[in-house]
Amino acid sequence: MDATADDRLRSVVLFGAVAAVLVVGGWWWRAAAPASTAGAAVPSAAAVPSVGPSVSTPMERLLAAEEPDERLTVRLDPNTGEVLRVHSDSRLVIDPETGSITDIEGDPRVLFSAGDLPVFQETIWREQRDLAAGQEVTRQAGNDGARYLLQYQCTRPGAMAVTTDGAKINGPVRIDCDGTIAHAEVLPGPGPFRVSLSAVDRPIDIQAQLVALPPR
Repeated sequence: MDATADDRLRSVVLFGAVAAVLVVGGWWWRAAAPASTAGAAVPSAAAVPSVGPSVSTPMERLLAAEEPDERLTVRLDPNTGEVLRVHSDSRLVIDPETGSITDIEGDPRVLFSAGDLPVFQETIWREQRDLAAGQEVTRQAGNDGARYLLQYQCTRPGAMAVTTDGAKINGPVRIDCDGTIAHAEVLPGPGPFRVSLSAVDRPIDIQAQLVALPPR
């Protein structure tokens, strides 16, 4: 074998050895390298909490906005079902057995504005009738030391006047007949007292009641 052939043989052997080293080195590098992060991993459904739409009623949303210890009185619109917020310092006390009102706290105008008169547990008298122009109706009650609340309203175009005998009235003594419920605290003297309701100048329909509340 001449020198040229021997040089070719050594070159082929050397090239083959280098190629083998490169192949083995590449295999080791791939085996030792960490997993590729080129693609964003898609988390499984179990790993991602399900976030659905927040479903709540108007009442729940209203209560969620209040302080934990705050007392809140709410009222529903009978026509739309809308929750109407009222002042948190006015509330009703209701007998759970009868469903009637036993006491109120705060301004009654906040709790009752229109509609039929509410049902109280201690109703002294209740009046519902029509009055001709100038006609009057009078009711009497005794004083047993309770707090007395007079509620009254009228409908049809006109006005109603309220007068008392043997008691003072802390409320409007004349109202327009638009269906709004008026409220007055009655402060009686030591004996019986009378409340009179009259149609001022036109025939009207009236509703009125005198209720007793627990003394303060």
